[in-house]
Amino acid sequence: MRCIMRAVSVQQKQNTIARRFDFYISIVLALAAFVVYVRTLTPGVLDGDSGEWQYMANILGVPHSTGYPLYILLAKLVTFLPFGNPAWRVNLFSAICAACAIPIVYVLAQRVSKSRVAAVLAALFFAFMPTLWASATIAEVYALNTLLIALTLFFAVRFFDNGNTRDLYWMTLCFALALTNHRIAFFILPALLVIVWRRRHVLNLRVFSLISLIALVALSLYLYIPLRASQLLAEQSPENWELYPRAEAIVNGKVTAYYSHTPAGFFNLVTALDNRNKLGFENAEGENQTLARFENTWNLLREQIDPFGIALALLGVVVLFRRERALTLVLLVAAFCVGAVSIVLRAESTRFYFSGAYLVMVLFFAVGVGWILEKLNRRAAERKEMLMRGLYYAAIFFFAFFPLTALFFNFEKMDASGNTKYDEYARSVLNDNLAPNAVLIAPWEVATPIRYFQYVENIRPDVLTIHESPVRPQFAQIYEAAQKMERPFYYALFSPEDKRSDEPRTIQALALPLAQKPAPQHELNVELNDAVRVVGYDWIQSGDVARLALYYFVKQATPIEYVIQVQVRDAHEKTRGDWSQHPVSEYFPTYFWREGKYYRDVYDVILESDAPRGAYTAEVKWFTRDSATGKRDEASAKTFRLTRLNVGQ
Repeated sequence: MRCIMRAVSVQQKQNTIARRFDFYISIVLALAAFVVYVRTLTPGVLDGDSGEWQYMANILGVPHSTGYPLYILLAKLVTFLPFGNPAWRVNLFSAICAACAIPIVYVLAQRVSKSRVAAVLAALFFAFMPTLWASATIAEVYALNTLLIALTLFFAVRFFDNGNTRDLYWMTLCFALALTNHRIAFFILPALLVIVWRRRHVLNLRVFSLISLIALVALSLYLYIPLRASQLLAEQSPENWELYPRAEAIVNGKVTAYYSHTPAGFFNLVTALDNRNKLGFENAEGENQTLARFENTWNLLREQIDPFGIALALLGVVVLFRRERALTLVLLVAAFCVGAVSIVLRAESTRFYFSGAYLVMVLFFAVGVGWILEKLNRRAAERKEMLMRGLYYAAIFFFAFFPLTALFFNFEKMDASGNTKYDEYARSVLNDNLAPNAVLIAPWEVATPIRYFQYVENIRPDVLTIHESPVRPQFAQIYEAAQKMERPFYYALFSPEDKRSDEPRTIQALALPLAQKPAPQHELNVELNDAVRVVGYDWIQSGDVARLALYYFVKQATPIEYVIQVQVRDAHEKTRGDWSQHPVSEYFPTYFWREGKYYRDVYDVILESDAPRGAYTAEVKWFTRDSATGKRDEASAKTFRLTRLNVGQ
């Protein structure tokens, strides 16, 4: 009896030492990932959704669907840190979430692979995969989503192993919290239901009631949306409401413009039904993209792991299936469901949607690596040969190249520590002599960083910044209202406008119309038609950018839509800039132009390193455009040339 008790005591002590050792390993893995993430963290404000998170977290706003209450509330806590700027702190929250996910992956990988070495390598490999790393360096919900999915799977596997209802409760809590952060987490539900079904013998009325209560309490975080929206709605400026009378939109962006403060509007927001147009295999233009989606899926997978790594993961599926068929099927169901919906969703963030599937893939990768190491180690122990022992350590060294090469080759691509362009864009607009109490219509990519500076850093809070996308049908209405209220009206115009362009981009605050008569550097008197006259132009060089500004005077309003083509050539007649578009802006066609007003039309020429000095010229053509066909009338061209465009002189 004493021998048995002594053996049990020794076993307990060994288990305690092993758990403590795993704890220390987990801490080291999390810190290693965190150091890398912080080193490559974006230093300030970002564009689009990331910019929205940065100001929404600071002001406790209501962002676009699904509202993301958990993310907003947790990110708000990080904004109280006494160091770094407020935008950087929200970025830091992503790094914290991603780093915290790594120890969970380590524990899961060790559970399925039965190998501590394989688990360490798999966790580090996952840490330095492009998808998780990219989500860790920006203000976004995806790192928190990965952490919550990892935690849910961790407790699900523990419940699968021991049937302890405590793990079931924790699994329910993590899953419900994940649903308050990102809807993609919902699609691991089939895998969770399989586990619950296998352990259904522990279910009774009390357990089911507690599960329901835990889920309800966690999901009650969504009450943040109507409660906070009510507060922000009460702060709505009566003047802004008069400018933009849409019951479902809050023009200042503190509540998403897609939210309607009604039960139906709340339901649509939290379920993302207001965004269901992104489901399906057709793109925004209605073209079928099925093949392109699957090609993109494969390319994204290859971005995470090379073909040999995929082969190791497939080996892991086979090995684990032979060991634990039910658990293998559970993990495959989780990965398949997340991957399937990620393929169906049409969004720029698709790479992040696959994170849950990549996590499962890494677990299978760990199984494959662990199986190979186990075979080599066993043979080395049985034969007691130095060669086999050498092969075992050589295999560890070889598999270590997966995380090491991921770190080395992805570092430069993932390093966002020098990304300040959206800070520069936003400041450029706000510092562009905007008149007091102005109305500014801006693309999403710059509207959110502008709002960050307004609401968080209190720069030009008098300007009303409106995101252009939801107000396109009301653009003319807003413009007319602004004119009646004598509020200066601007549009933030990128050049080139397409954000996917490989060319360097500049931005300006375009006045519609100019507040006063311009004084161009070079005066002209070119009659384009019965309605519009060119009165002059500017040519201003600043560093490697030369800005050509044309000034128009509207003699009388016109119902005709005109388009323009501008070509700038250097002293050797090489084209340095070529634009074919609406003059001033596509959102403000010529039939909006007002009689007796002046307008400015700007074109930024990027002077590359081979751009020669000397006298440049510009050829400008105006055409009438058929709105129904979208084609211009070539025979209607009105052409004039600009000279005295000097570079470097």
